[in-house]
Amino acid sequence: MDRSATNHVFIDFENVHAVDLDAPIDKPLSLVLLVGEKQTSLKTDLVEQLLKRAAHVQLVRLGASGKNALDFALAYHLGRAVAADPTGFFHIISKDKGFDPLIAHLKQQHTRVARHDTFAALHPLLAKIVPAPTSPALVITTPAPITKDRVAEFIDNLKRNASNRPKRKATLLSHLKSHLGGTLSESELASKFELLRTRTGLVIDAKGAVTYPVF
Repeated sequence: MDRSATNHVFIDFENVHAVDLDAPIDKPLSLVLLVGEKQTSLKTDLVEQLLKRAAHVQLVRLGASGKNALDFALAYHLGRAVAADPTGFFHIISKDKGFDPLIAHLKQQHTRVARHDTFAALHPLLAKIVPAPTSPALVITTPAPITKDRVAEFIDNLKRNASNRPKRKATLLSHLKSHLGGTLSESELASKFELLRTRTGLVIDAKGAVTYPVF
């Protein structure tokens, strides 16, 4: 809907009594409330709502009653509004389907017009458009790979195989390298071996013999 175009609303108050002008309205509005001759009073809350929008509201009270009297009056005011503002939107609030042939004729003339059974049905067309809340961006995090402590595993193996531990440094290095995957560089293997010594407290003598602590 063109937000700059005026919405001309014509209410058949003989037919529809529930009118709520306190609903959020965020588009240009011109409202004509047509009241029958026998309708001698309006509810206070409706009067207060009309006064708040007095600059955009016209109250039309018929001076005579009769079959379809209000319908003819509404059609007259609608026709004048269409002539004055052909690019506007026009709404008839009435449950009376007798207006439908008039609406069909106006649509053939490229007039944007519709009938609504209730005033509440018009609310979504006049209400301020509130942007739908945006969902926070879905962030998919890949958990960091769990890195096994292979040196700790090697130490556990040494503990479980106390009678079959390597007796020489060269043999111990070879077993450690094999346990760690066998693709380590010399410097990486040396670093892991030093970590092994620090964690276990094993001792390597000058001839390369290995002494294990009691664990």
